[in-house]
Amino acid sequence: MSSELDLAVIEQAMKDLMAEQVKSGKWDWLSEGAIVSYGGEFNDDFEEVVRLFPAIWVTFKGSGKPKKTGFNQTEYPITFVVLVGSHSTKNEEAQRHGDADNIGTYQMLANVQKLLIGNDLSSEGIEGLAHFELGPTKTIFNAKTQGLAASVLAQEFHTEYTIIASDRDREEEATEAELRVVNVDYYFAPNDGISDEQDTVNLKEK
Repeated sequence: MSSELDLAVIEQAMKDLMAEQVKSGKWDWLSEGAIVSYGGEFNDDFEEVVRLFPAIWVTFKGSGKPKKTGFNQTEYPITFVVLVGSHSTKNEEAQRHGDADNIGTYQMLANVQKLLIGNDLSSEGIEGLAHFELGPTKTIFNAKTQGLAASVLAQEFHTEYTIIASDRDREEEATEAELRVVNVDYYFAPNDGISDEQDTVNLKEK
């Protein structure tokens, strides 16, 4: 497993994977620039954000309980959230189901689920990440604002990877090198301070 794996790398790989769907034309309902990391946009000027729909955000939600699997290895279960947002000038049903002009959040959600479920991001050069498993889906927003019916859904994805404490690797290697061989001196009566026999004990085989 890759010791360089971290949350930022995983989040970027998720965005890159979805951006490739846009570049290839598979997601022709979305612009590449509409796939971003979530930075609290909904807390600022939500009405302005709605006008940029359809859009997708990716963010880290949190971790589960880490599990130590070795002296320097820990399994790290984590959850990412993908938010999908769409709007319609018609009605609230249209922004969820879509219409002739706009994709709905239900279809956006289905596309994201099909792409990420069972995906380990290896196509993006990621090593050591467990395949994504589907988590709960939640409605974040479903109402009208400034004449636009807007919908935002949040989908959780669970995965995990192993954190390797590389500094401890080096410490263990140094300890093994130091304690590989021990010289033992034997003293028999009378004890005149001069060893009567000597022996070498190999603690670890090379």
